[in-house]
Amino acid sequence: MSTHDPDNPFQSPATVSQAVDVEQPQKIDDLVVATAKAAVRWSLICGISAIPSWMIASGETTAVLGGMATGVILFVIGYTILDVCTRKHPLRRRPEVKLTLAITYGTRIAISILFPIGFTVDIFCGILAVAATGAVFETSTLDHVELEFTSTLVTTFIQGCLLNCVLAVYGLIVYAFCSAIVTSQRSGGS
Repeated sequence: MSTHDPDNPFQSPATVSQAVDVEQPQKIDDLVVATAKAAVRWSLICGISAIPSWMIASGETTAVLGGMATGVILFVIGYTILDVCTRKHPLRRRPEVKLTLAITYGTRIAISILFPIGFTVDIFCGILAVAATGAVFETSTLDHVELEFTSTLVTTFIQGCLLNCVLAVYGLIVYAFCSAIVTSQRSGGS
């Protein structure tokens, strides 16, 4: 029966028992939990944010819907990886950054749910994305179904990137306000 080294190096080995080891629950891998939470969070954010686009494409072919779904899934995967890789970064732990991210993505979800606002933002970026994709795939040698899937996937990716640029600009404005609020709270408490 082996015992582990005590957490306190000055603790007597006689006080460390196997019973204590058994009573302590096994620690769940932090990375697995963080990844699962991030995947759920980004699935909800990206899924809800795509509602206006899903409504516009509701009557489209399976290839188009598949291209959109694949694009949304790729964004979920990308955001999840970025979230998990930066979760312990000191910048992410700052209160003004946490508040900025919550407000920015909360606003994105809200405008996706509210009827004319969500459509306006998505349609503007969508028109630019469709124009860019149309120029690229105009002379494509892909068959019709492959063309629909691939062009929709690329359009979804371009539209998502454009929407993220708009969101980043909005986020910088929100950050300025959040930073001012946190700074005033810190100076008021001193």
